[in-house]
Amino acid sequence: MELSSRPASIGALYFLVGLLSGDLCAQTGLDELEAKAKESRIRLQTGPARWTVRATTPAGAKFGVRVVSAPPNFEARILLKPDSNKPEPFARIVAHSGKWAVEEFGGRKGIYRPWEAPFSYEVVALLLSEAWPPPYTRGKDHTLRGKRGETLLVRAPLSAAQRTLAESFLAESGTTAVEPGSELARNLAAIRTRLTEGNHLRVDLETGLMEHLVLANLELEYTRVEWLDELPEIPILNTYPDFSAPLPGDRDGLIMIGRAGAWRPGYPALDSGGQLLNLDTGKVVRIPFAGSSCMPGCFSDERSKVVVTSRENDGSGVGLYLVDLGKGKQMRLGGETFAGGFCDYPVISPDGTRLAVTFSRKRLIRRIYLLTPEDEKPQPLGKAQDIRGLSWVGDGSALVALVADARPEKARSGSGFRIVRFGLDGEETEIRGNVGEFATVAGKESERILYQDRDKLWYTCNLEGKEVARVGNGLGGLTFPAVNPDGTHAVMLEHDAQERSWPVVVDLVSGKKFPVKVERGRWLLPAWR
Repeated sequence: MELSSRPASIGALYFLVGLLSGDLCAQTGLDELEAKAKESRIRLQTGPARWTVRATTPAGAKFGVRVVSAPPNFEARILLKPDSNKPEPFARIVAHSGKWAVEEFGGRKGIYRPWEAPFSYEVVALLLSEAWPPPYTRGKDHTLRGKRGETLLVRAPLSAAQRTLAESFLAESGTTAVEPGSELARNLAAIRTRLTEGNHLRVDLETGLMEHLVLANLELEYTRVEWLDELPEIPILNTYPDFSAPLPGDRDGLIMIGRAGAWRPGYPALDSGGQLLNLDTGKVVRIPFAGSSCMPGCFSDERSKVVVTSRENDGSGVGLYLVDLGKGKQMRLGGETFAGGFCDYPVISPDGTRLAVTFSRKRLIRRIYLLTPEDEKPQPLGKAQDIRGLSWVGDGSALVALVADARPEKARSGSGFRIVRFGLDGEETEIRGNVGEFATVAGKESERILYQDRDKLWYTCNLEGKEVARVGNGLGGLTFPAVNPDGTHAVMLEHDAQERSWPVVVDLVSGKKFPVKVERGRWLLPAWR
């Protein structure tokens, strides 16, 4: 199992506090500890072993993961309430011969390629991605602070990205009234303390593997790994439906979309994950992202790869990733420029050579950056402001974005948003003002703009904001359009009185709707190009 590049979720400010917490430490011998860790990492990747993980979410839900590994095969059993008198089976994943047999108790059963099972609960993917105890890696300024039984206590400074994000939270909170003794006040005090004290690590003295981790939304406790003398039997589950066929050669009908599979009417909001939906067949698989939830961005490289965003596993923000859909491999984009902040709205240029994305370290204040998939130094474009989405004009000479109108006279009148054209030199030109909350380039040659007006209906205009035309009857009630590469149709979300949503395809000239073969549930943020 690949152990690198395993993003995990980051939530609200109090998650950051959990990320930075741990035990207190004190002294030396870290070279030997790291050597043991390297040896154990190799044994985990090549030899049979078993161990258990205890995981606790910020909401207090407790899970247990029992792993039996015979590389490259493994069996992972996930239990809910593992320490109770009646632990509940939650999910089982058996990796054999390059495929995963997935068994959700009371839910999905099937054979998938690795990481492609559209889990009902995204926490299953997160638990699986963190189930292998990571080896201790010595960093600059790590200090050995003490020993507790067979556990070594190590103090590590915050990473640059962690420090940047923590400091930006503190700076932003400085403009907000904080009630003494409130949860926010306690969280801010804890962040200030951890900025001084750093991270505190617990490492198994015998193996050099981590015993305890606090990620952005999981606290993990690993038992000591038991090395096995003989290969354990990993069962072969071949009676389930097989969904492991590769993606079709013709991917024009393939979209990305967010989904919370377990959500039902009356449930609170559940974590959603990025999935691939075939509009022609209704087949759904998870974007093969090794880790926690990723969310749709855009397609790349003849639609064989996708660019997505995902919350970093060290709690330092939301990163930008390129995922190869065929090989299931991923790489982080943007280098240090995008460390310690939040990437959003990635879109690929019409010729496929340039990526635009917004990046921020403050809520609602984003700046556009341009980069190529291998570019470690993204280049800024224009000024930072409240940008809500990006799309390219047809010839790739400019970007169109929705920008919150911060001009005092407009803000007072509640004029909402402006559609703005950004030249590649950063020059801004207003296309239309006083519109609703969505706009994107559309049309056969990407020569039109599809936007929602203040009446909540949908219209198109040309790139100068003229020649306004309503789409069909206005498509009232439909949201979040994702335009296809040809610019002629869009996937939009329809809703009912039970707060369920589902995707439909809309002809952008006639406004005619076409159904998609999916169940109603919680769908969001589609991407078609």
